[in-house]
Formats: sequence, C-alpha cells, structure tokens
Amino acid sequence: MILYTMMPSEAIFQTNPSEYEKHSVIEMNGIPVMVERLEDQSCKVVRMMSTDPNHYMQTNLQPGTILKMTYDWE
Repeated sequence: MILYTMMPSEAIFQTNPSEYEKHSVIEMNGIPVMVERLEDQSCKVVRMMSTDPNHYMQTNLQPGTILKMTYDWE
C-alpha cells in the first residue's frame, strides 16, 4: 500500500497507543477541533475537523494554539 501524503509517517503510523489517549475532539464555538490534553488543565489544538472554509480563517483555533480548559476529562 502506498500513501501519497504530506504528513510525516510518525503522524499516520503512531507506534505508542498512549498517543491516541491524549487526543479528543471537542467543539469550540460550534467548530469541531481535535486537541491534545496537556498537564495543566489546558490543551493544544492539533487539527480543525470542520468542512467550512471560513472556520480555517479564525486565528484562535489554528493548530498549536493553547486553550485553557475548564472541562473535567474523566
């Protein structure tokens, strides 16, 4: 199987299952966003999951942005 993608192979074929446990899909202002939980009740935006091109123009949800969360993960 050949994958033609710009993403690095580490992002596609993650070897450690704990990497998947850190990611969650949340909704911010009606926009679905994949985030990675951090230690200090915050999370980092990994990917925007929207099909609306206008959502990608919002700078507050760009990948790498740190969001302060008040959500209980358990």
